[in-house]
Amino acid sequence: MKNELFLEIGAEELPAREIGPAVAALRDQLIAALDAARLAHGEARTYSTPRRLVVVVPDVDARQADLREELEGPRVEVAFKDGVATKAAEGFAKKVGLPVDKLGRKQTPKGEVISATIDKPGQDARVLLPEILAALPGKLPFTRVMRWGNSDVAFARPVQWIVALFGGEVVRFAYGDVESGRDSRGHRFLAPGVFGVEGEAQWLKEMAAHKIIPSVEERRARIVALATEAAKSVGGTVRPDEGLVDEVTQLVEWPVPLLGAFDPAFLEIPQEVLISEMREHQRYFSVLDGHGKLMPQFVVIANTQVEDPAVSVAGYRRVLSARFQDGRFFFTEDQKTPLWDRVKRLETMAFHRALGTTFEKVERVVKLAFWLARELGYPAMASGDPFALASAPRPAADAGGWALARAGYLMKADLTTAMVFEFPELQGVMGRAYAERAGEPADVAKAIEEHYLPKNAGDALPVGDLGAILGLADRLDTIAGIFSTGKGPTGAADPFGLRRAALGVLNVVRARGWHLSLSNAIDQAATGIGARGKKDAGEVRAEIAEFFRGRLRGLLTTSGIPTDVAEAALLASADDALDAGLRAEALASLRSKPEMEPLTIAFKRVANILKDQVPGEVDRAKLPTDADRALFDAVAGVEERVRAAIAARQFGAAFDAIATIRPELDRFFEAVMVMDVDLAVRAQRLGLLSRVQKIFAPLADFRALS
Repeated sequence: MKNELFLEIGAEELPAREIGPAVAALRDQLIAALDAARLAHGEARTYSTPRRLVVVVPDVDARQADLREELEGPRVEVAFKDGVATKAAEGFAKKVGLPVDKLGRKQTPKGEVISATIDKPGQDARVLLPEILAALPGKLPFTRVMRWGNSDVAFARPVQWIVALFGGEVVRFAYGDVESGRDSRGHRFLAPGVFGVEGEAQWLKEMAAHKIIPSVEERRARIVALATEAAKSVGGTVRPDEGLVDEVTQLVEWPVPLLGAFDPAFLEIPQEVLISEMREHQRYFSVLDGHGKLMPQFVVIANTQVEDPAVSVAGYRRVLSARFQDGRFFFTEDQKTPLWDRVKRLETMAFHRALGTTFEKVERVVKLAFWLARELGYPAMASGDPFALASAPRPAADAGGWALARAGYLMKADLTTAMVFEFPELQGVMGRAYAERAGEPADVAKAIEEHYLPKNAGDALPVGDLGAILGLADRLDTIAGIFSTGKGPTGAADPFGLRRAALGVLNVVRARGWHLSLSNAIDQAATGIGARGKKDAGEVRAEIAEFFRGRLRGLLTTSGIPTDVAEAALLASADDALDAGLRAEALASLRSKPEMEPLTIAFKRVANILKDQVPGEVDRAKLPTDADRALFDAVAGVEERVRAAIAARQFGAAFDAIATIRPELDRFFEAVMVMDVDLAVRAQRLGLLSRVQKIFAPLADFRALS
C-alpha cells in the first residue's frame, strides 16, 4: 500500500536567502532517509514561504521491503582447525546471531569463507517515520541558528508548528517544545487563522483560501508580472534583476505591488548609487525608460494588502528619500578631492596585517600587471616605472603603459570615499564615476570598474584589456598573499573569497583566449609577496596550483565535460587553463568513437607497466620481433604529427593521430612479453613503451578514464 508523506515546518520569518537551500536540503535528507530505511517512494515536491518549509513525498510504501543479507566471515581454514570451530568462527556466529552449525560457506576472490544469510522482515513505516522526521530539522544548513525558550534544539528562527502526516494520519514526534500535529497557519495579517491539514491537495486549497501562494515558481512569476504591470503604468520597464526577484519571492507569501516615486532631482546622482540604494537596502525594483535610463519611480512588493496604499507608498518614499539625500551628500563631498589625490590615502588603509597596506597591495598589483601584459602579448603596455608613468600626463604616443599604470594606481582609490564606505557594493562603480568626472580618459575609468569583474558566477566579464589584466593581477596577488599566511580556504570556509577569485582568473583567461602559464603567474605573484608570508614558498606555490586545478575541474565539468575526462586532461597539465579545456573537449569528442575504449585500455596498460620503471632509449635494430618493430615504426610515423598538432593546439587532430597506432599496439601486447627474462630485451621494450607514453602524456592521463 502506498501513502502520501506530508511534512511542514512552520517558523518565524526565515532569512530569505536561506529558504531555498534549506527546503532543498530538507527534501534531499528526507529522501535519503527513506532510501536508507528501504521505503520506496515517488518523486518529492517542495513548497516554501518566509514562514514554512514543506516537503511532500507521494507513494511511500506502508512497510519496509524485506531484506536478505549475505554476510562473509573469515576464511574456512581460519574458522575451523581440524574440523573444530575456532574463536574466529564463534565470534562471527555470535555477530550474526546464528549457531556455528548454521553457518554456510562461500567461494570469494580471497578464498573460501564462512558465511551467513540473514533475513530481516520489513517494519511498518509508521514505526520508522517518527525517528526519521524528528532528525531532519536539526540538520538543515542554516548559516546561523538560534535557540528559544527552554528548548535544547536550534533552528534559523523559532519553530512555531509542525505538520507531519502519513496517509492522512499524524506522525507523532517533537522538535524541542513543538509537537507535530495537523494544524497549519494562514497569512500572518490577511488570514491568520489555524486550519487542519488532511493532505497536499486539501492543503493547497486552504493555502489559497488563507492568502498564501506556497509554490515558489508561481509566487515568483506573479511578482514579475505584478512589477512589470506597475512599471508599464508609467511607461517604464522593471530593471532586470534575477537575484532581487529571487530574494523578494522569499520575503512575501501574498505579493502586493505598490508603485512609488521619488524626487527627479535625485537623478543627478549616478544611477548606480540610486539602484544600489533601492536594491540592497530597501528591496525595491528600479524602473527604466525606453533608453535604459533610470526613471524617478520604483516598485515595492509588499506582503499584505492595506486599506490605503498611498500611506504605505508615502512611507516607502520617505525612507528612500532619506537614503538618497545621504547619497547625494556623499557624492558631492567625495568630488572635492580628486581621485588621484586619494591614492596616497591608501597608505593608511590596511589590506591585511601580514600583507601591508592597500597602497602596498596596489604597487604589487601594478607591477604584476606589467609582467602579465608582457606574458599575454602586450609588450608596449609594460615598459617604464609604473608610478612615475601614472603620475605624469598621458604621453601623446601612449601604447597602453601609461593607461595600465594610471588605472592600476587609481583602481582602489574609491575605497577612501564616503560613498564606498557607506555602500561597499559600489566599489569600482564609484571609482569609474569619480574618474570620469575628474577628467580621466575613458579607458582608464572603465578599467577601474572592470577590474572587479566578474564579481560572482555568471556575472559579466571585463570588456577592455586594461580591466582584464588588472583584475587578474589583483586576484593573483590576493590568492598568493592569503595562502602565504596559511589562511587558505578550508571546507566551506572561505572568508577572503579565494575560490571566487580563482574562478574569476580562469573565466577571464578562457573567455579572452589568453594562454597564460598559471605556474609562472603564481610564481610572479608569490615573488611580489616576498617574505611577508609565514609558510614555505614552495609549499605555497604547490597549494595554489592544486587550488586552481580544483577550480578548473569544476568549470570543465559544469560546462558538460565528463568528470573523468576533465581529470584525465588536467592530470596531463593544468598549467594553461585554455589549453586544458580544449584538450578535455577533444578527448570528450574522441570518447564517442568506437576505438576509444580499446585505446584507453591499451594506454592504461602502457602507463601501468611503466610505473616505477626507468626505461632507457630504444634501438630499432635491437628489437627482436616483427611486433616490436611494427610498433616502433608506427610510433615513429606519428610522433612528429602529434607534436605539430599539439604545437598548433589542434588537439582533436593529435588524438586522431595517436589512435592510428592502436592496431600495432594491440598486436604488440598479444605477441610479446614486455617483462622478458632477457633483461636486454626487457629494456628495449620498456624504452619502446616509453616512446608510446611520451606521445599521449602531454594530452591526457588515460588512467583517469573510467
